[in-house]
Amino acid sequence: MRIPRRFAEPLLRAPWPWLLMALVLLGSAIRYSTFRVTQDTYRYLFVVDITQSMNVADMELGGIAATRLEFVKSVIETAFGSLPCGSEAGLAIFTAHRAFVMFTPVEICEHYRALSEMLEKVDWRMAWTARSEVAKGLYSAIDAVGQIEPETRLVFLTDGHEAPPANQDIRPPFGAEPGAVTGLICGIGGPVPGRIPHFNDAGNIVGYWSHDEVLQIDVYSLGRAATEQGEAMVGIDMANIARRIMLGQEHLSSLQEDHLRELAMQTGLDYVRVDSPSTFVESLLDDKYARRTPVLSDFGWIPATLAFFCLIYGLVVVPWRSRPESVIGPSLHLGY
Repeated sequence: MRIPRRFAEPLLRAPWPWLLMALVLLGSAIRYSTFRVTQDTYRYLFVVDITQSMNVADMELGGIAATRLEFVKSVIETAFGSLPCGSEAGLAIFTAHRAFVMFTPVEICEHYRALSEMLEKVDWRMAWTARSEVAKGLYSAIDAVGQIEPETRLVFLTDGHEAPPANQDIRPPFGAEPGAVTGLICGIGGPVPGRIPHFNDAGNIVGYWSHDEVLQIDVYSLGRAATEQGEAMVGIDMANIARRIMLGQEHLSSLQEDHLRELAMQTGLDYVRVDSPSTFVESLLDDKYARRTPVLSDFGWIPATLAFFCLIYGLVVVPWRSRPESVIGPSLHLGY
């Protein structure tokens, strides 16, 4: 049905219908702004390696050299802002031979500030001993995730540097079922061995670990204390001990990618080398780690935007269209 022009024009020239519509839309934006929508969300426990090799500055942030630990904190911070609302994140640290859970996963949008502040406080000073038994730490993290809510995924960020060195023939046993906990082992670090720094209490570098300050071979190859010192353990090759120690490079550190890949195969986790925030976020958003959950989503911006345009039309466009058709014209013809 067409509205006669004599009725339509006054209606279009009056601002009050538009102002009334804007008021209704604003009320809708306030009263009916959220709806429950089913979407993909994620639940992760991020485990950060804080052992001393993570202080090697072979990563890059914004074109500036950064330590592995600084890089890890940066990419996790990026992940907090990239995961969809409804996703949950928890935080843990790894040092010595175990992972210590600081807090279990919480919703990231509601607790974003608390998550960021806690992440910022993660520091190498939190380590309670100068050991880095990565395999045991990973197993400990898997056990921790198994005690959290179902569908929690593990994200273990490490350079894979074992200190003291691990013996490939005697590995820590993995007691859990491979694949029972899913998630990622994230390799952090460069391929070139770098010096591991010493820090003072103020956080300043005062030196670097030297060849003589660390174990260059695993403790099993050194033999065990007995009536005869240095007695060999059954199945352990103790040949060329002096040469192996002399050629050792354990005072330097690089990404131990082969070791981490082996741990991933052993535990049923996935492995990814993380060299940029985008690589990290892309790995986290993989569909295999998603879960379908109902989430409150805010759609109030839609009626609020429409209300804004109604206000503009009612307060600006309508008065402009209602002005006299010729304001300047008559004055130009005065006296003629």
